[in-house]
Parts: sequence; structure tokens; C-alpha cells
Amino acid sequence: MEREDIIAKIRKLLKLQYGAEKIGSTGEAYQAARMVQKLLLEYNLQMSDIGEAEEGDTTRITESDGIPYADQYGNTWKLQLMNVICKFNLCRCLYNGPTRRMTIVGAEANVIICREFYQYLLKVFTRLSMDRLNEAQNEAMRNRRFLTEDKKKEYVRSYLEGVGQGLYENYESRQATVQETGLVLSHNTLIDTFLKEQKCRIRKGHRRIYGANDEAFGVGFEDGRNVSLNQQVGSSAGPARHRIDK
Repeated sequence: MEREDIIAKIRKLLKLQYGAEKIGSTGEAYQAARMVQKLLLEYNLQMSDIGEAEEGDTTRITESDGIPYADQYGNTWKLQLMNVICKFNLCRCLYNGPTRRMTIVGAEANVIICREFYQYLLKVFTRLSMDRLNEAQNEAMRNRRFLTEDKKKEYVRSYLEGVGQGLYENYESRQATVQETGLVLSHNTLIDTFLKEQKCRIRKGHRRIYGANDEAFGVGFEDGRNVSLNQQVGSSAGPARHRIDK
């Protein structure tokens, strides 16, 4: 396919994305955004090569609305999850400690990808944490032990802290192409310029290496490492390569 044909196709997808956003169809917007990113990588293009689509400037860096990360299982795991997703999807995660909210900074298409994938994984791992806790309780009962409420909370917190570490390993296991490396550098430059213009201070999230419960942390790590990175919004096929859902 000729370069101009590819650029025209990307512009059509961007128009579809903008239209879907306006009517609140996040699934459709997400799919269009992912296809745009796939074509950029496949044909070694950058957003600056596309120019302006009918609905806006495709090179524009934006910052999402604030997303809360405070949680009954600690203020670490959601922030860590978003940090990993943003790092490997051409965005940057910023956070505000006093408000316990985080934002995504990046090209509009990539911000959509990060936000939607985060919401998807949030549901997956919240549900799985309860499934894994039930499994741990059943195992404890078989060994004539009982998990107190504090121990249950510690198990879930440790599981969720392991998830982000496993997801990081999951992404790292992919071999980055030359095109991907170039795209990362290009977007990092655009994001750095945006942050400088906005006078934003880069606030990096901290990562805990081990949860309080090593066994739970390890289970979460494995689930994070095995979750599919090719999730499709609205898909019922399940989240993992080795089906970690039930």
C-alpha cells in the first residue's frame, strides 16, 4: 500500500475516533486509536507525518482528567498499574499526592488506549483478587487454618501490588522494534515539551518491590505477567494468554 494511502486511512480512523469520543462510544474510539498506533508502527510513520485530520491536530499532546487512585487496599497498586500501561503505550502518568488523582499525558489516541486498557485491567484484577483470595482461604481450611480479616486484606493488597510488577515483565518480554523505539523517542520529546510549557513538575510514582504476603504477591505477579496485551474492548474471549479468568 502506498504511503499516501496509509496516511489517508489513518486520517479516516482519526476522524472515526473523534466522532466516537463526541458521542461517548469509548469502545469504538479505543479500537480506532489502537488501529492508528498499529499502522504508525507498521509503516514507520509518526503523528507529525499525518498532518491535521478534519477534527483536530493529531500531534496535539493532551492531559486526561484526574483519575482517582486511592483504594481500600492502599494507594500504590492503581498508580503502579497506570504507570506501567503509560510507559509502554507512549504516554506519561502524573500524579497529585494531596488529591490522590493521576492523569495521563500523551497524544490523544494514546491517552484513549491507556485509559481504556487501565479500566479494563482494573476490573480484571479486582475480580481476580477475590478469586485468588477464595482459593487461598480454601487452601488454608484444608490445612486447618483460618484467615483473619486483617490477613485477608493483606493477601489482596499484596496480590494487587504483584500485578503491576508482573505486567511490567509482560511488556518487557516483547522485543521492541526499531520503529517502536523511534516512536517512543518522538513522543517523549513531544510530551516533555508539553510538560515544560505547562510548567508541570514530573511526579514519578514509587514502586514497592515486595508485598507483605510473598505468596499473594507471587500469584499477582504471575497473573500480571500472563494477562493479554491485545485486549479488545467488548471482547468476551478472556483476558489472558493462559486464561487466568474463570
